[in-house]
Amino acid sequence: MKLAFYKKLSRWGKVGFFIFLIINASFIFLLLSPIIPNLIGQYRDDQLLAGCNDRIQQYRTTSIEIKLENSTDGTPIEGWNVSFDLIKHEFIFGCNIYAFDSLGNATLNEAYRNYFKNLFNFAVLPFYWKAYEPNEGNFVVEPWVNDTIDWCIQNNITLKGHPLVWTRSYGIPDWLPLDNDSLMLETLENRINSLVYKYRDTIQYWDVVNEPVHTETFAQLSRLDHVLLPLEWANSSNPSADLTVNDYGILGHDFGNGPFYQLLSDLKSENAPFDSIGMQAHEPRTDWIPATEIWNTLEAYSQLGKSIYITEFTPISAPVPITNSWKKGIWSEAAQAEFARRFYTVCFSHPSVKGVIWWDLTDAVSWLEGGGLLRADLTPKPVYDTLNQLINTEWDSLGSQISNSTGGIHFKGFYGVYNVSVQNGAYNFFCSVESGKSNQFILTI
Repeated sequence: MKLAFYKKLSRWGKVGFFIFLIINASFIFLLLSPIIPNLIGQYRDDQLLAGCNDRIQQYRTTSIEIKLENSTDGTPIEGWNVSFDLIKHEFIFGCNIYAFDSLGNATLNEAYRNYFKNLFNFAVLPFYWKAYEPNEGNFVVEPWVNDTIDWCIQNNITLKGHPLVWTRSYGIPDWLPLDNDSLMLETLENRINSLVYKYRDTIQYWDVVNEPVHTETFAQLSRLDHVLLPLEWANSSNPSADLTVNDYGILGHDFGNGPFYQLLSDLKSENAPFDSIGMQAHEPRTDWIPATEIWNTLEAYSQLGKSIYITEFTPISAPVPITNSWKKGIWSEAAQAEFARRFYTVCFSHPSVKGVIWWDLTDAVSWLEGGGLLRADLTPKPVYDTLNQLINTEWDSLGSQISNSTGGIHFKGFYGVYNVSVQNGAYNFFCSVESGKSNQFILTI
Protein backbone atom coordinates (compact mmCIF):
# COMPACT_ATOMS: atom_id res chain seq x y z
CA MET A 1 0.00 0.00 0.00
CA LYS A 2 2.84 2.37 0.87
CA LEU A 3 4.59 1.49 -2.38
CA ALA A 4 1.40 2.24 -4.35
CA PHE A 5 1.23 5.65 -2.65
CA TYR A 6 4.80 6.37 -3.67
CA LYS A 7 4.21 5.32 -7.30
CA LYS A 8 1.31 7.76 -7.60
CA LEU A 9 3.56 10.70 -6.72
CA SER A 10 4.86 12.91 -9.49
CA ARG A 11 8.59 13.32 -10.02
CA TRP A 12 8.61 16.49 -7.91
CA GLY A 13 6.34 14.85 -5.40
CA LYS A 14 8.89 12.12 -4.91
CA VAL A 15 11.62 14.75 -4.49
CA GLY A 16 9.50 16.53 -1.92
CA PHE A 17 8.82 13.29 -0.11
CA PHE A 18 12.58 12.59 0.18
CA ILE A 19 13.21 16.12 1.41
CA PHE A 20 10.48 15.62 4.02
CA LEU A 21 12.15 12.38 5.21
CA ILE A 22 15.58 14.02 5.37
CA ILE A 23 14.30 17.01 7.36
CA ASN A 24 12.46 14.79 9.83
CA ALA A 25 15.42 12.43 10.19
CA SER A 26 17.72 15.41 10.82
CA PHE A 27 15.31 16.77 13.42
CA ILE A 28 15.17 13.42 15.20
CA PHE A 29 18.96 13.16 15.09
CA LEU A 30 19.30 16.64 16.62
CA LEU A 31 16.95 15.62 19.41
CA LEU A 32 18.86 12.41 20.11
CA SER A 33 22.41 13.67 19.58
CA PRO A 34 22.93 14.78 23.20
CA ILE A 35 21.68 11.40 24.42
CA ILE A 36 23.58 9.09 22.07
CA PRO A 37 27.06 9.67 23.57
CA ASN A 38 25.64 9.09 27.06
CA LEU A 39 24.04 5.83 25.99
CA ILE A 40 27.29 4.73 24.33
CA GLY A 41 29.30 5.70 27.43
CA GLN A 42 27.01 3.81 29.75
CA TYR A 43 27.02 0.78 27.44
CA ARG A 44 30.83 0.73 27.33
CA ASP A 45 31.03 1.01 31.12
CA ASP A 46 28.47 -1.74 31.62
CA GLN A 47 30.37 -4.00 29.22
CA LEU A 48 33.59 -3.45 31.18
CA LEU A 49 31.85 -4.10 34.49
CA ALA A 50 30.28 -7.27 33.11
CA GLY A 51 33.76 -8.77 32.80
CA CYS A 52 34.94 -7.71 36.26
CA ASN A 53 33.68 -10.75 38.16
CA ASP A 54 35.71 -13.12 35.98
CA ARG A 55 38.80 -10.97 36.46
CA ILE A 56 38.20 -10.83 40.20
CA GLN A 57 38.11 -14.62 40.32
CA GLN A 58 41.27 -14.76 38.21
CA TYR A 59 43.35 -12.21 40.12
CA ARG A 60 41.95 -12.18 43.66
CA THR A 61 41.29 -15.85 44.39
CA THR A 62 43.35 -19.05 44.40
CA SER A 63 43.08 -22.76 45.15
CA ILE A 64 43.66 -23.48 48.82
CA GLU A 65 44.47 -26.86 50.38
CA ILE A 66 44.41 -27.60 54.09
CA LYS A 67 45.52 -30.99 55.44
CA LEU A 68 45.13 -32.39 58.94
CA GLU A 69 47.88 -34.62 60.31
CA ASN A 70 48.23 -36.56 63.53
CA SER A 71 51.05 -35.05 65.62
CA THR A 72 52.21 -38.45 66.86
CA ASP A 73 52.69 -40.36 63.62
CA GLY A 74 51.91 -37.93 60.77
CA THR A 75 48.95 -39.93 59.50
CA PRO A 76 46.09 -38.01 57.83
CA ILE A 77 43.00 -37.27 59.89
CA GLU A 78 39.88 -38.19 57.95
CA GLY A 79 36.28 -37.26 58.62
CA TRP A 80 36.82 -34.16 60.73
CA ASN A 81 34.95 -30.91 60.21
CA VAL A 82 37.13 -28.03 58.99
CA SER A 83 35.64 -24.52 58.87
CA PHE A 84 37.38 -21.59 57.18
CA ASP A 85 36.66 -17.87 57.42
CA LEU A 86 38.49 -15.03 55.66
CA ILE A 87 39.16 -12.51 58.42
CA LYS A 88 41.47 -10.09 56.58
CA HIS A 89 41.79 -9.51 52.85
CA GLU A 90 45.23 -9.28 51.30
CA PHE A 91 43.77 -6.44 49.20
CA ILE A 92 43.78 -3.15 51.09
CA PHE A 93 40.37 -1.78 51.96
CA GLY A 94 41.35 1.34 53.86
CA CYS A 95 40.38 4.73 55.19
CA ASN A 96 42.09 7.58 56.99
CA ILE A 97 41.46 7.39 60.72
CA TYR A 98 41.79 11.08 61.51
CA ALA A 99 38.62 11.27 63.64
CA PHE A 100 39.64 8.47 66.00
CA ASP A 101 38.45 9.29 69.55
CA SER A 102 37.75 12.93 68.62
CA LEU A 103 34.00 13.10 67.97
CA GLY A 104 32.98 14.67 71.25
CA ASN A 105 31.52 11.83 73.30
CA ALA A 106 32.12 8.18 74.08
CA THR A 107 29.04 6.95 72.21
CA LEU A 108 30.06 8.54 68.91
CA ASN A 109 33.68 7.46 69.36
CA GLU A 110 32.64 3.87 69.97
CA ALA A 111 30.36 3.89 66.94
CA TYR A 112 33.23 5.26 64.83
CA ARG A 113 35.52 2.45 65.98
CA ASN A 114 32.96 -0.26 65.27
CA TYR A 115 32.08 1.00 61.79
CA PHE A 116 35.77 1.37 60.99
CA LYS A 117 36.93 -2.09 62.00
CA ASN A 118 33.90 -3.77 60.44
CA LEU A 119 34.82 -2.50 56.99
CA PHE A 120 38.52 -1.66 56.87
CA ASN A 121 41.77 -3.58 57.25
CA PHE A 122 43.98 -0.53 56.74
CA ALA A 123 44.22 2.90 58.42
CA VAL A 124 46.04 6.07 57.38
CA LEU A 125 47.56 8.19 60.15
CA PRO A 126 48.29 11.95 59.83
CA PHE A 127 51.88 13.14 59.92
CA TYR A 128 51.35 16.63 58.44
CA TRP A 129 54.48 18.41 59.52
CA LYS A 130 52.91 21.70 60.65
CA ALA A 131 50.43 19.97 62.97
CA TYR A 132 52.65 17.09 64.05
CA GLU A 133 55.57 19.34 65.03
CA PRO A 134 54.25 22.92 65.43
CA ASN A 135 57.42 23.86 67.31
CA GLU A 136 60.76 22.25 66.59
CA GLY A 137 61.09 19.08 68.64
CA ASN A 138 57.55 19.39 70.07
CA PHE A 139 55.55 16.48 68.62
CA VAL A 140 52.08 17.36 69.88
CA VAL A 141 50.19 14.82 67.74
CA GLU A 142 52.40 11.92 68.73
CA PRO A 143 50.46 10.73 71.83
CA TRP A 144 47.21 10.55 69.82
CA VAL A 145 49.04 8.75 67.00
CA ASN A 146 50.43 6.20 69.43
CA ASP A 147 47.00 5.54 70.97
CA THR A 148 45.53 5.05 67.50
CA ILE A 149 48.35 2.69 66.55
CA ASP A 150 47.70 0.58 69.65
CA TRP A 151 44.01 0.25 68.80
CA CYS A 152 44.73 -0.63 65.17
CA ILE A 153 47.23 -3.32 66.15
CA GLN A 154 44.71 -4.80 68.61
CA ASN A 155 42.18 -5.00 65.77
CA ASN A 156 44.56 -6.37 63.13
CA ILE A 157 44.47 -3.18 61.06
CA THR A 158 47.54 -2.34 58.97
CA LEU A 159 48.93 1.20 59.25
CA LYS A 160 50.17 3.87 56.87
CA GLY A 161 51.72 7.28 57.49
CA HIS A 162 50.75 10.32 55.40
CA PRO A 163 52.62 12.41 54.25
CA LEU A 164 56.32 12.78 54.88
CA VAL A 165 56.78 15.57 52.30
CA TRP A 166 54.09 18.00 51.19
CA THR A 167 54.89 21.61 50.36
CA ARG A 168 51.39 23.01 50.83
CA SER A 169 51.11 25.28 53.88
CA TYR A 170 49.87 22.44 56.11
CA GLY A 171 53.03 20.51 55.35
CA ILE A 172 55.49 23.31 56.20
CA PRO A 173 55.94 24.30 59.88
CA ASP A 174 56.30 27.98 60.69
CA TRP A 175 59.68 27.47 62.32
CA LEU A 176 61.34 25.98 59.21
CA PRO A 177 64.29 28.16 58.04
CA LEU A 178 62.91 29.07 54.60
CA ASP A 179 65.87 31.36 53.85
CA ASN A 180 68.44 28.57 54.18
CA ASP A 181 68.08 25.78 51.61
CA SER A 182 70.81 23.55 52.99
CA LEU A 183 69.44 23.76 56.53
CA MET A 184 65.93 23.08 55.24
CA LEU A 185 67.14 19.93 53.49
CA GLU A 186 69.02 18.80 56.58
CA THR A 187 65.88 19.34 58.68
CA LEU A 188 63.68 17.46 56.20
CA GLU A 189 66.11 14.55 56.04
CA ASN A 190 66.12 14.35 59.83
CA ARG A 191 62.30 14.40 59.92
CA ILE A 192 62.01 11.56 57.42
CA ASN A 193 64.75 9.43 58.94
CA SER A 194 63.50 9.84 62.50
CA LEU A 195 59.81 9.15 61.71
CA VAL A 196 60.36 6.14 59.48
CA TYR A 197 62.89 4.66 61.88
CA LYS A 198 60.82 5.42 65.00
CA TYR A 199 57.79 3.60 63.61
CA ARG A 200 59.64 0.89 61.67
CA ASP A 201 57.99 -1.88 63.74
CA THR A 202 54.43 -0.58 63.39
CA ILE A 203 54.14 1.43 60.15
CA GLN A 204 55.33 -0.28 56.97
CA TYR A 205 53.51 1.96 54.48
CA TRP A 206 54.31 5.64 53.83
CA ASP A 207 53.15 8.31 51.41
CA VAL A 208 56.62 9.77 51.03
CA VAL A 209 55.99 12.69 48.67
CA ASN A 210 52.47 14.03 48.27
CA GLU A 211 51.29 15.78 45.09
CA PRO A 212 54.76 16.40 43.62
CA VAL A 213 53.60 17.65 40.22
CA HIS A 214 51.08 20.09 41.72
CA THR A 215 53.26 21.72 44.38
CA GLU A 216 56.48 23.69 44.71
CA THR A 217 59.65 21.70 45.17
CA PHE A 218 61.37 21.65 48.55
CA ALA A 219 64.35 23.98 49.01
CA GLN A 220 64.44 24.75 45.26
CA LEU A 221 65.30 21.16 44.34
CA SER A 222 64.64 19.87 40.86
CA ARG A 223 61.34 18.07 40.47
CA LEU A 224 63.18 14.74 40.28
CA ASP A 225 65.36 15.33 43.37
CA HIS A 226 62.36 16.64 45.30
CA VAL A 227 61.03 13.08 45.16
CA LEU A 228 64.19 11.01 44.78
CA LEU A 229 66.01 12.25 47.90
CA PRO A 230 63.09 11.67 50.35
CA LEU A 231 62.58 8.20 48.89
CA GLU A 232 66.25 7.36 49.46
CA TRP A 233 66.15 8.70 53.02
CA ALA A 234 62.99 6.77 53.89
CA ASN A 235 64.35 3.58 52.35
CA SER A 236 67.59 3.84 54.28
CA SER A 237 65.65 4.14 57.55
CA ASN A 238 63.40 1.16 56.81
CA PRO A 239 64.36 -0.89 53.72
CA SER A 240 61.28 -3.10 54.14
CA ALA A 241 58.79 -0.21 54.06
CA ASP A 242 56.38 0.20 51.14
CA LEU A 243 57.01 3.71 49.80
CA THR A 244 54.44 5.58 47.70
CA VAL A 245 54.55 8.68 45.51
CA ASN A 246 51.06 10.18 45.50
CA ASP A 247 49.21 12.71 43.32
CA TYR A 248 45.78 13.82 42.09
CA GLY A 249 44.08 14.60 38.79
CA ILE A 250 45.26 11.29 37.33
CA LEU A 251 42.29 8.92 37.02
CA GLY A 252 40.34 9.57 33.85
CA HIS A 253 42.72 12.32 32.78
CA ASP A 254 46.23 10.90 32.45
CA PHE A 255 46.61 7.80 30.33
CA GLY A 256 50.40 7.65 30.52
CA ASN A 257 51.06 10.98 28.82
CA GLY A 258 51.03 13.42 31.72
CA PRO A 259 53.67 14.91 34.02
CA PHE A 260 53.05 12.45 36.86
CA TYR A 261 53.68 9.47 34.62
CA GLN A 262 56.83 11.13 33.27
CA LEU A 263 58.08 11.84 36.80
CA LEU A 264 57.53 8.23 37.84
CA SER A 265 59.24 7.01 34.69
CA ASP A 266 62.25 9.24 35.45
CA LEU A 267 62.34 7.96 39.04
CA LYS A 268 62.31 4.40 37.79
CA SER A 269 65.20 5.18 35.42
CA GLU A 270 67.13 6.47 38.44
CA ASN A 271 66.36 3.25 40.37
CA ALA A 272 64.50 5.28 42.96
CA PRO A 273 63.35 3.05 45.85
CA PHE A 274 59.61 3.52 45.46
CA ASP A 275 57.27 0.56 45.58
CA SER A 276 53.88 2.00 44.80
CA ILE A 277 52.03 4.56 42.72
CA GLY A 278 49.41 6.54 44.60
CA MET A 279 46.40 7.93 42.73
CA GLN A 280 43.99 10.21 44.51
CA ALA A 281 40.43 9.99 43.19
CA HIS A 282 38.60 13.17 44.10
CA GLU A 283 39.70 15.76 41.55
CA PRO A 284 37.75 17.25 39.83
CA ARG A 285 35.55 16.91 42.87
CA THR A 286 32.17 16.44 41.20
CA ASP A 287 33.27 14.13 38.38
CA TRP A 288 31.69 10.73 37.85
CA ILE A 289 34.74 9.09 36.29
CA PRO A 290 33.62 6.55 33.67
CA ALA A 291 34.69 2.98 34.38
CA THR A 292 36.45 2.75 31.01
CA GLU A 293 38.57 5.79 31.82
CA ILE A 294 39.48 4.38 35.23
CA TRP A 295 40.49 1.12 33.58
CA ASN A 296 42.50 2.81 30.81
CA THR A 297 44.43 4.90 33.35
CA LEU A 298 45.22 1.80 35.43
CA GLU A 299 46.33 -0.04 32.30
CA ALA A 300 48.68 2.77 31.31
CA TYR A 301 50.30 3.10 34.76
CA SER A 302 50.61 -0.65 35.18
CA GLN A 303 53.27 -0.52 32.47
CA LEU A 304 55.62 0.98 35.06
CA GLY A 305 55.62 -2.35 36.90
CA LYS A 306 54.67 -0.91 40.30
CA SER A 307 51.76 -1.57 42.62
CA ILE A 308 48.92 0.95 42.34
CA TYR A 309 46.91 2.30 45.27
CA ILE A 310 43.87 4.54 45.12
CA THR A 311 45.04 6.66 48.00
CA GLU A 312 42.21 9.17 48.56
CA PHE A 313 38.73 8.28 47.28
CA THR A 314 35.91 10.72 48.09
CA PRO A 315 32.76 10.55 45.98
CA ILE A 316 30.20 12.86 47.52
CA SER A 317 26.51 12.79 48.42
CA ALA A 318 26.10 16.59 48.56
CA PRO A 319 23.40 17.74 46.08
CA VAL A 320 25.57 19.22 43.34
CA PRO A 321 25.56 18.42 39.60
CA ILE A 322 27.44 15.37 38.35
CA THR A 323 30.09 16.45 35.85
CA ASN A 324 32.15 15.07 32.97
CA SER A 325 30.40 11.76 32.42
CA TRP A 326 27.66 9.93 30.57
CA LYS A 327 25.96 9.90 33.96
CA LYS A 328 23.76 12.96 34.41
CA GLY A 329 21.88 14.38 37.34
CA ILE A 330 22.71 15.36 40.90
CA TRP A 331 25.01 13.71 43.39
CA SER A 332 23.03 12.09 46.19
CA GLU A 333 23.42 9.29 48.70
CA ALA A 334 22.14 6.84 46.09
CA ALA A 335 24.48 8.16 43.39
CA GLN A 336 27.43 8.03 45.81
CA ALA A 337 26.68 4.36 46.54
CA GLU A 338 26.27 3.45 42.87
CA PHE A 339 29.51 5.13 41.84
CA ALA A 340 31.42 3.54 44.73
CA ARG A 341 30.21 0.07 43.74
CA ARG A 342 31.38 0.61 40.17
CA PHE A 343 34.69 2.11 41.26
CA TYR A 344 35.61 -0.59 43.77
CA THR A 345 34.57 -3.35 41.37
CA VAL A 346 36.78 -2.01 38.57
CA CYS A 347 39.77 -1.51 40.88
CA PHE A 348 39.39 -4.88 42.61
CA SER A 349 39.37 -6.54 39.19
CA HIS A 350 42.63 -4.96 38.02
CA PRO A 351 45.74 -6.99 38.88
CA SER A 352 47.99 -3.97 39.47
CA VAL A 353 45.74 -2.34 42.05
CA LYS A 354 46.57 -3.36 45.60
CA GLY A 355 44.15 -1.21 47.53
CA VAL A 356 41.52 1.53 47.71
CA ILE A 357 41.52 4.05 50.56
CA TRP A 358 38.40 6.06 51.38
CA TRP A 359 38.96 9.63 52.58
CA ASP A 360 36.95 10.33 55.47
CA LEU A 361 34.70 7.86 57.23
CA THR A 362 32.07 10.34 58.41
CA ASP A 363 30.48 13.52 57.11
CA ALA A 364 31.19 15.02 60.54
CA VAL A 365 34.84 15.52 59.58
CA SER A 366 34.87 15.03 55.80
CA TRP A 367 37.01 17.54 53.93
CA LEU A 368 34.34 17.51 51.18
CA GLU A 369 30.67 18.03 52.00
CA GLY A 370 28.92 14.67 51.96
CA GLY A 371 32.17 12.78 51.42
CA GLY A 372 31.75 10.30 54.26
CA LEU A 373 30.44 6.77 54.40
CA LEU A 374 28.50 7.76 57.52
CA ARG A 375 26.32 10.78 58.12
CA ALA A 376 27.37 13.38 60.68
CA ASP A 377 25.37 11.54 63.35
CA LEU A 378 27.29 8.37 62.40
CA THR A 379 24.34 6.53 60.91
CA PRO A 380 25.42 4.56 57.83
CA LYS A 381 24.67 5.94 54.39
CA PRO A 382 23.77 3.62 51.48
CA VAL A 383 27.39 3.70 50.38
CA TYR A 384 28.52 2.12 53.66
CA ASP A 385 26.01 -0.68 53.21
CA THR A 386 27.15 -1.11 49.59
CA LEU A 387 30.81 -1.51 50.54
CA ASN A 388 29.90 -3.76 53.44
CA GLN A 389 28.00 -6.01 51.03
CA LEU A 390 30.95 -6.14 48.63
CA ILE A 391 33.77 -6.62 51.14
CA ASN A 392 32.07 -8.78 53.75
CA THR A 393 29.67 -10.81 51.59
CA GLU A 394 30.32 -10.87 47.84
CA TRP A 395 34.11 -10.91 48.24
CA ASP A 396 34.19 -13.10 51.33
CA SER A 397 35.32 -16.74 51.66
CA LEU A 398 33.47 -18.73 54.29
CA GLY A 399 32.57 -22.39 54.54
CA SER A 400 33.25 -25.82 55.97
CA GLN A 401 34.14 -29.28 54.68
CA ILE A 402 34.83 -32.75 56.03
CA SER A 403 38.45 -33.84 55.63
CA ASN A 404 38.91 -36.57 53.02
CA SER A 405 41.02 -39.75 53.13
CA THR A 406 44.22 -37.71 52.78
CA GLY A 407 43.15 -35.48 55.66
CA GLY A 408 42.55 -32.60 53.30
CA ILE A 409 39.98 -30.09 52.17
CA HIS A 410 40.18 -28.00 48.98
CA PHE A 411 38.43 -24.76 48.12
CA LYS A 412 38.88 -21.59 46.10
CA GLY A 413 39.09 -18.45 48.18
CA PHE A 414 40.23 -14.85 48.24
CA TYR A 415 43.79 -14.00 49.20
CA GLY A 416 44.15 -13.05 52.84
CA VAL A 417 44.31 -14.34 56.40
CA TYR A 418 41.94 -17.17 57.34
CA ASN A 419 40.73 -18.40 60.68
CA VAL A 420 40.59 -22.20 60.39
CA SER A 421 38.51 -24.00 62.99
CA VAL A 422 38.71 -27.80 63.35
CA GLN A 423 36.00 -29.88 65.00
CA ASN A 424 33.80 -26.90 65.83
CA GLY A 425 36.49 -24.90 67.60
CA ALA A 426 38.37 -27.70 69.33
CA TYR A 427 41.44 -26.55 67.40
CA ASN A 428 42.02 -23.14 65.77
CA PHE A 429 44.67 -21.96 63.36
CA PHE A 430 45.50 -18.91 61.24
CA CYS A 431 46.52 -19.45 57.62
CA SER A 432 47.87 -16.63 55.47
CA VAL A 433 46.90 -17.17 51.83
CA GLU A 434 49.25 -15.04 49.73
CA SER A 435 49.56 -14.31 46.04
CA GLY A 436 52.55 -16.05 44.51
CA LYS A 437 52.58 -18.81 47.16
CA SER A 438 51.53 -22.46 46.92
CA ASN A 439 48.91 -21.94 49.69
CA GLN A 440 49.02 -25.53 50.90
CA PHE A 441 48.84 -25.85 54.66
CA ILE A 442 49.48 -28.82 56.95
CA LEU A 443 47.86 -28.49 60.35
CA THR A 444 49.28 -30.82 62.98
CA ILE A 445 46.89 -31.93 65.69
